[in-house]
Amino acid sequence: MEEYGSRGTVLLVESDAQERERVATGLEDAGFNVTLCPGPSGPDYTCVGARTLECPLAKGASVVVLDMWLEGDDLMEGTPAEELLDVYLLAGHRVIALASHLPEEIPGRVVRLPRRPGSEELATAVGALAPVPGVDDS
Repeated sequence: MEEYGSRGTVLLVESDAQERERVATGLEDAGFNVTLCPGPSGPDYTCVGARTLECPLAKGASVVVLDMWLEGDDLMEGTPAEELLDVYLLAGHRVIALASHLPEEIPGRVVRLPRRPGSEELATAVGALAPVPGVDDS
């Protein structure tokens, strides 16, 4: 898809390495640039974005894809995924939340998908949320 240019940058927050690679490949195949984040990691499972209320990896992202069950959630330590969702929303990001249990969808801001979505389903949802390049979306 190089001749069409990028459809935008996606921040993918997923603690499972295999799932992170599978999802990233699907998004890249659909024409998105992907920045990877494993989420908060040990030893304290605290995210810098939760401490500063600004995620440096999300700054250039059109959309954030967030697995709502991260490694720290299993251990009940550190920054939970729900808090990361709040950080991204407060910063004005559009979010695809991957989980079976979530707050309500927010049209144009939060879309809820199953935890292990198909590549086409995810790419369609990201494309629907991503601003159109070159169009002022304020």
